[in-house]
Amino acid sequence: MNINRKRPDISPPEIQPKQDRVRQVRRYKLITPLFGGGAEPQQPDEVTVVRASEIRGLLRFWWRATRGGQFGSLDEMRRAEEAIWGSAAAEGKPGPSEVWLEVRDFKKGQLDVPFEVVHSKREKAVVNPRKGSVVPAYAAFPLQPKREEAYVGMELPGVYLDVEFTLHITFPEKRRQDVEAALWAWETFGGVGARTRRGFGALQLVELIENDQNKMPNAPKTPQQVKEWIRQTLREYVVKGNWPEHIPHLSQDLRFECTKPQRDALAAWQTLIGKLQQFRQQRHKKYGLSLWPEANVIRKRMGQKPKWPPNISSPSLVERFPRARFGLPIIFHMPHDKRLRSKDFTLMGSPEPDSDKPIDRLASPLILRPLVCGSQAVGLAVVLEAPQEPPYGLEVEGLPSGQKKVRTDLTEDDANTEPLKRVLNGEPDVTEAFLKTIPT
Repeated sequence: MNINRKRPDISPPEIQPKQDRVRQVRRYKLITPLFGGGAEPQQPDEVTVVRASEIRGLLRFWWRATRGGQFGSLDEMRRAEEAIWGSAAAEGKPGPSEVWLEVRDFKKGQLDVPFEVVHSKREKAVVNPRKGSVVPAYAAFPLQPKREEAYVGMELPGVYLDVEFTLHITFPEKRRQDVEAALWAWETFGGVGARTRRGFGALQLVELIENDQNKMPNAPKTPQQVKEWIRQTLREYVVKGNWPEHIPHLSQDLRFECTKPQRDALAAWQTLIGKLQQFRQQRHKKYGLSLWPEANVIRKRMGQKPKWPPNISSPSLVERFPRARFGLPIIFHMPHDKRLRSKDFTLMGSPEPDSDKPIDRLASPLILRPLVCGSQAVGLAVVLEAPQEPPYGLEVEGLPSGQKKVRTDLTEDDANTEPLKRVLNGEPDVTEAFLKTIPT
């Protein structure tokens, strides 16, 4: 049966956004390659290059790093964090986040493979940095295949170039300071994907729309403005206070340095990574003995004599592992020391009480990444306020029982002892000594 129905004379009510909500559209491009980010470790995701859940986790980290100093305890900070960023459903918990996130319009460019396996006259397969790759091999070492497993023609992992995406974010007006502090810190010091503290996945905010109105992104216009811009914005977003123990964070007196202006972000990044490589691998000659003390400490504890560069007349062994201040683990590969029972020694955190499993990771407090300013870029080196050692100390796997425990702290006398003086120039704080190498 046919029924003729008259169209209503009224329209459905228009859905109006809540007046106390801020709606922003932030368009980003990555100025360095995207490392990993997929379900498989060190592999990019073939479908979803950037995920909203990943960004939410990153914003939570940077919220703690900027706003976490205003609470009296870890529990108070956690409650405040969950009130903004959400929690698992449970009694007494706030539940879903007040901040809504969605990633749209993502684009991935071509794949850049940093390494290649080639024939050589002496060996069947040699792993080399690939010519034409924009990625500093020193930063991408996790993608390098093991020498004994490498063969010509093997498929090697890579990183994505020219990634772009748009972040749609909505939050209550009352949370503006908290959310924008986290966003600013993430955009300035962080990134997406893996190995962001070595500059992968660095962000540039290229467009900002708030409640349908275009706004200028907050960024320095020239390299000369970068330092003052960072200091001023730290004062705006980073609270003064005491952070709970073991929480990495920024401070209004943040330690950082910038390179001279570079032609673009990739050049600035490559300059920074080159400086870190040079600093951490200082040797008597290009392939000579290290000027750092760790290998000699291992030799001594294994009952062997230390080895010294021939041009150092009165060397003195500083029994410390100072490079642990750049993060853990560190593997010391010593194949030329024929009398050592092991060729590899691994520096890690000592196990917790009642456990025999070492703590195998400690994130580096050092952040290296480029920052675009106008038509140029600078390399930015930042040292977070963070734990300098794991909670139960350090030990070296491979050393005899009773010889494993080691320390990282240096005195001024240590820093002025040959040959370590040639690396640190008398500065006992290793990260501070590195920062002093940045301006050129």
